[in-house]
Amino acid sequence: MQKINFILFLVILCTGCSAIRKGGSTNYELSNEIVAEKLLENVIKRNITTNSFFIQKAEIEITTPEGRKKLLASLKFESPDKYLISIKSRAGIEAARIFISDDSILINDRINRKQFYGSPQCLKSKYGITTSGLPVMLGDYVDNNLSYNNQAKCSEGKLNIDGIVNGIRIKYVIDCEKEKSILAIHENNMSDGGIEIQYSDFLKNGNILIPGKIEIKDVQRRTKIEIRIQKIESPWNGNIDFIPGYKYEKIQLL
Repeated sequence: MQKINFILFLVILCTGCSAIRKGGSTNYELSNEIVAEKLLENVIKRNITTNSFFIQKAEIEITTPEGRKKLLASLKFESPDKYLISIKSRAGIEAARIFISDDSILINDRINRKQFYGSPQCLKSKYGITTSGLPVMLGDYVDNNLSYNNQAKCSEGKLNIDGIVNGIRIKYVIDCEKEKSILAIHENNMSDGGIEIQYSDFLKNGNILIPGKIEIKDVQRRTKIEIRIQKIESPWNGNIDFIPGYKYEKIQLL
């Protein structure tokens, strides 16, 4: 169970133009008159999940009380809700392949020849994350209610605002010039805090702004994960297919 918990933890965290250049910023005068409604309209337009995309290479460094581990990953996203994640060793050997949709999770554990299956509900019950919230891991702004205060304004170039994703509260800090989230905190009911995600080193592809560096801190599990996106294709016109492992032992996720 410890191994599958680790793989699932990667699932919720890796959920983060053949040539990409450093992103610039929007050329408008910052003012306290910028209200949340107009700003957030522009932020949503910059979401990477506006289109299908393919992160061809990402480097991941995971730091836990047990030590540090480095991995490679790729991620395909087929709009509106399909993800295919490949986790590899630094030597390029695939350890796991993970498929996520709005109604199922399938994991091929290629090292132990096991296939795990279940519903996305296990993400919420174990980590407080829903499939609707996975784009937040990659720097997107998501809010089911859009129940912001229309009188909210940028202060010192930043906008602090709360969002709700399937009942889970997320606190965002928006860079008003980049029109992009630079911090998201997934709150939970525990006294020791939730998951904090910081975004930096932004890359620009058309109107889309992508964080080249994603730092995730899970206070409860004393875990820090740093993701560096090396190569991405967006928009991507491919399709996602998940092939179950041949003669793998099937285990249900609970």
